[in-house]
Amino acid sequence: MDRLWLRIAATVAIPMMAFLIMATIALGEHHQRHEERTRMIQVAQLALDGKALIHALQAERGSTVGYLSALDNDFRAILDEHRNATDQALRRYQRDETIYQRVTGADLAVFRRQLEEGAARLEAHRERVDRHLLHPLESADPYGRLIDPLILIASSTPEAGATPGMLSLLAAYRPLLMLKEQAARERSLGSAWLTAGTPDPVIFRNYLQRVAVQELQRSQFLNLAPDIYVDRLHALEQQPAHQEVMAIRAAITQKGETQQPAGLNGLHWFQVTSERIDGLHQLERTLVRDILDTGRDIKAASQRQWITLLGVTLALLILTLALSLTIARTLLQRHDRHANAISRIQFLASHDALTGLPNRDHFKEHLNQLLFLARSEKRSLGVFLLDLEGFTDINRIWGESVADELLCRISERLCRLMGPDVLMARIYGDQFGVVLYDSPQLDSPERLAADLLGALRPPVEIGPRRIEVKGNIGIVLCPPYPTDASELLAYLAFSVQNAKDDLLRRHSIFEPVIMSRHSELLQMDRDLEWALEHDEFELYYQPKVDLVTGAIVSVEALLRWNHPDQGMIPPNVFIPRAEANGSIIPLGEQVLRKACLQCQAWREQGFEDLTVAVNLSTVQLYQANFVEQVERALADTGLPAEALELELTESCLMEDMDVAERILRSLCTLGVSLSVDDFGTGYSSLAYLRRFPVSSLKLDQRFVKELEMGGEAELIAGAVLALARSLSLITVAEGVENHYQAKWLRDRGCHQAQGYLYARPMPAAACLSLMQKQEAFDVP
Repeated sequence: MDRLWLRIAATVAIPMMAFLIMATIALGEHHQRHEERTRMIQVAQLALDGKALIHALQAERGSTVGYLSALDNDFRAILDEHRNATDQALRRYQRDETIYQRVTGADLAVFRRQLEEGAARLEAHRERVDRHLLHPLESADPYGRLIDPLILIASSTPEAGATPGMLSLLAAYRPLLMLKEQAARERSLGSAWLTAGTPDPVIFRNYLQRVAVQELQRSQFLNLAPDIYVDRLHALEQQPAHQEVMAIRAAITQKGETQQPAGLNGLHWFQVTSERIDGLHQLERTLVRDILDTGRDIKAASQRQWITLLGVTLALLILTLALSLTIARTLLQRHDRHANAISRIQFLASHDALTGLPNRDHFKEHLNQLLFLARSEKRSLGVFLLDLEGFTDINRIWGESVADELLCRISERLCRLMGPDVLMARIYGDQFGVVLYDSPQLDSPERLAADLLGALRPPVEIGPRRIEVKGNIGIVLCPPYPTDASELLAYLAFSVQNAKDDLLRRHSIFEPVIMSRHSELLQMDRDLEWALEHDEFELYYQPKVDLVTGAIVSVEALLRWNHPDQGMIPPNVFIPRAEANGSIIPLGEQVLRKACLQCQAWREQGFEDLTVAVNLSTVQLYQANFVEQVERALADTGLPAEALELELTESCLMEDMDVAERILRSLCTLGVSLSVDDFGTGYSSLAYLRRFPVSSLKLDQRFVKELEMGGEAELIAGAVLALARSLSLITVAEGVENHYQAKWLRDRGCHQAQGYLYARPMPAAACLSLMQKQEAFDVP
């Protein structure tokens, strides 16, 4: 009997003990998570407490630099006011013992020492400022030594136990902190630059660097922040103070390091930048309060879970042995799922979810470490940035799932090429970074770039699709060593842009001369603005000839720019730049109006059936008021809508097919005819021709040029003409230079042609003379 009771007791006790052990583990882990969330709330509260001190120190730094540069009473009054504000904030911060309670362990002693030493140095620093013993730039350093540890503590909120929403807020917080700090430094340097008697190139270059780093922090914030904070930042940037800061920044940048902008006052600069920084300060406070509120919600939920778990534990103690074992097993499974979820969150914090490669943050952190190591040990370092070409079009045409699969395939190829010991990351959507430290491959970086591009060369097969991918590579080689990873990535961006212009090699090693190319683009921007204001652009006209009658039935308006210093600049040089800087919008409107006015004048001179074709850029088409712009041009010039033809490229139509279809149908309602230019070179398909209300196709001149050689050109040209016939579309051949080409095209149903066989593009007067001869061109 005793043995039976012993067995029963063992049968009951063993599963109960097992359950109690598991319950204890679960409760302990839950308690640990609760403590982590409490720590997260404490650090977030610390960030909120320290914001006033950081803001006061930033303001005093700016007024100190302004005072030392200007040495006037206005800045002195501002400086005294900011010093008082700093002293008050510092005293409050030092008196608040709860602040030190939130900074625990070894951090407490370091933090207190840094704060006390910084406060002591600040008083000595102020005396040197009052005696004018410091250069304006030197005066900013002591503030940075106080601000930096405060920012570090404020931004060190632990992420353990955070929800995805909380992680999003935490990820956005540090870029916002750094954005405001860089804005405050810009305020200081701008005050020094605008108030200095003699331009100081060191101040100017420091100013440009702060602006560049500020833009990087802004981009990072916009990429990481929740939508509501992105909207709030955009709303802040619409404020007059921000707009004025941007205008003054542009004026400073435009003048360069040898001149100061006329009419700009350093005190006014300080005031408007302070207003902008105050706005960023309020945005920071709002974000920290959201972090606090979210953390408290998480903590409250954790407490509720604790109570629930404890109740379940007590209830399970009275269940049968079988239920005890089942529940114990369930708890183990729950524990495993939780551990996997935590591991996944930690992985995603430093890796790309799609490819599994390190993400941009991890890449930058590791790159900063390697930069420090390479600089201290005088070792070589090379960074390669691979930018995929046309990925946006692939995403739009084939869909997101195909684009994602393509990225995974490409990352696998690159990983196989580089091996497991090389750091490779997905930095942006279609950009991959590779870092080599003290590697023999850096002796021939161009060969490695060619290998990386070669890995893209084989088409990627995804289902029935064979997708060809090209890329461009920017390379930065160290030494010389950039200041940090952000500066190095900026150099990489310039190198990639330069590589895009090298269609043969498709890679570029960063050199300072690349920066000068950027300056050339800025100069072209200014020249384009001048040319628009002073009407330097001229329209040439090239006739379109009926291949049956030989008569001129239409003209195409072609834009020309006769630069006063550089002469005729090719359209393929200045038009892409105009599209990039937005001047294509007023320029396109000017071209449309001039072409309509000229065509109407010719129609009134007896050429009643003449029509004019005007080329459109993608930027023009997708303007919100483009249809109204066309309607207004027709009304103002008196040209009938049926006499106007608008030519669009295939890539323009594919930019946003839904929007393009709506705009084109509105244009057709006006009576304007539409033509697809350079057909056969892009996304030529029957599907989109049926979707869009186009009336004619223009066969690209490269196929016309190669007709006499036969082969692929003949096949493509014949297919395009057959496709047009099946859809009852008018066809126009570009670049016709001899009678063989004209006859070949006419025999296969091509309606019209233009090219050097008939006439080159010519000014309006010459075109009128040609039409007035009333002589039909010879047709084969």
